[in-house]
Amino acid sequence: MIGRRPLIVLIVLLSMFGPISTDMYLSGLPQMMSDFGTTESVMNISLYLFMLVFALSILILGPTSDKYGRRKVLMISMIIYASASFFCSLCNDVVLFIIVRGIQAIGAGGGLTAAFALIKDCFKGKEMSHILSITAAIGVLGPILSPVLGALMISLIDWRATFWMPGIISLTCLVLAIGLPSTIPEERQASVISAVKSVLTIARNTNFLMFTVMMTVFTSSLLAYISVSSYVYQNGFGFDPNQYSAMLAIGCISGLVISIIMRKILTNAPRKMLALMFLLGVLGLAIMTFVAKEGWMFFLAGIIPYAAICTTTRSFGFGILMNNHEGNNGAVSSILNFSTFLLAFFGMLIASSFPNDAFIYGVATVMAISCTVFFTLWMILRHRGYPLAGLEA
Repeated sequence: MIGRRPLIVLIVLLSMFGPISTDMYLSGLPQMMSDFGTTESVMNISLYLFMLVFALSILILGPTSDKYGRRKVLMISMIIYASASFFCSLCNDVVLFIIVRGIQAIGAGGGLTAAFALIKDCFKGKEMSHILSITAAIGVLGPILSPVLGALMISLIDWRATFWMPGIISLTCLVLAIGLPSTIPEERQASVISAVKSVLTIARNTNFLMFTVMMTVFTSSLLAYISVSSYVYQNGFGFDPNQYSAMLAIGCISGLVISIIMRKILTNAPRKMLALMFLLGVLGLAIMTFVAKEGWMFFLAGIIPYAAICTTTRSFGFGILMNNHEGNNGAVSSILNFSTFLLAFFGMLIASSFPNDAFIYGVATVMAISCTVFFTLWMILRHRGYPLAGLEA
């Protein structure tokens, strides 16, 4: 039986699967284009496809773990992820690489949904909020550490080494998962189909669904920025891979610091927190639209408010959502993470569809959409009297 600390380590590692799967090899994209003899648009497909399959696998594997138990689904997911990660490092054909990335995303989806389901399975109240805060910090540290480690591996070996680390992490999670209880969760389902239907049941709660979109929509802007940042910093501003990694680190650390301050000041003022999130979103949009093109400092400054928002939503927002629904923990985890990465997929797709010299405006477009969606849903919930537990205070 896994102990408390190993369980927290497992949850933390599983929470990193998003950034280590997308950010670690970003600084190597220009070199990968050369090695594969392909273009930016084709290489970006490896990011789009991963995000899309990632989101869909989360939607299915969460409720499936409600039926068959966390351990079985998690162990199979880790085997898939580790195998695909190591195979990615061996690919010499871009089409094969993209296909294997899709397979890797299936395993990553099982890992991430298990992380949030385990939080809700094993922790309650303030302890659950504390674990969510840890995973929120990891959500920021992941994008910081992944490109730095990736740039180091690329400088010492090449881009293929950036897929070894995710493979090793997944094997570590596989070992830890052996200690999870094999019992089926209490919210036992009659079949996988009925387990998947539980997602639809939860989604029929429009207030829950609208707040879920509010708490995940800004992820689309953050991932839009990350997806094109390698080209903007390296090809646009002339940075090398190490300098590019440093910019991502500064942006994410700054966002984490702002998020900590926000949560300290507005712990018991959730409605003011929503207002501050919106104002930060508008600030980032203004910077990205009007001055980001003028220099790397402005491009960096434009994303810091969104890093702060996304860090805050994973502790503040997800905590409220998890406390508004009891049972079907895998299904709840699926909805939260599916919304996060589906919106991230569309953000990446929109931003990178712009011409190479207009990627910054692609990010600004996604930011404008994020702010509009957030404000619209916020006003609807406000009109309804904030009908969710945790928003009344």
